[in-house]
Amino acid sequence: MNEMKTASLWIRVDRCLERVIYLVAAVLLIALAGVITYAVFMRYVFDSAPGWSEEVPRVIFLWMSYLGIAVAISRGQNLRVMFVIERFAPGTRLALELLMHAAVFVMLGYLVWFNAPILQLTSGTRMLATGWPDAVRHLPLTVGCVLMSLYQLRQVGHSVSTYRGNLSGAGA
Repeated sequence: MNEMKTASLWIRVDRCLERVIYLVAAVLLIALAGVITYAVFMRYVFDSAPGWSEEVPRVIFLWMSYLGIAVAISRGQNLRVMFVIERFAPGTRLALELLMHAAVFVMLGYLVWFNAPILQLTSGTRMLATGWPDAVRHLPLTVGCVLMSLYQLRQVGHSVSTYRGNLSGAGA
């Protein structure tokens, strides 16, 4: 019974985290539209574009993109070519899916590994127009990759449980 409570708690935490990430990405999308609209309006109506009109949208876009990718992975909506994999037997299909998941983990690890020196290098500098720490535009990659890894782990579990379901369905 205690294991069920723990599992239920993790499911609720996972759903809450996904909703928060989704809402933050949605707010960033609205902010991006607002910032760009304001910058364009100021540039073409008053001929006085704000100095931050290039940096801020870039940072917002990066954060929104990586958070949005994490949400897509959490929902299993990442791009996959399934028509080939679906033609194989369940065991072979599981092996191919696990190979795909392993490739994703390698890629995410590679991105985080090589982004770490960039974060360290830019941690002491500031962006010119906003004065924000320069690392704020490089941090979304690492944060996004960590979130993607967490959700990719869940997808591995889903692949294994689907495989088990196919085996029990085939034997019935």
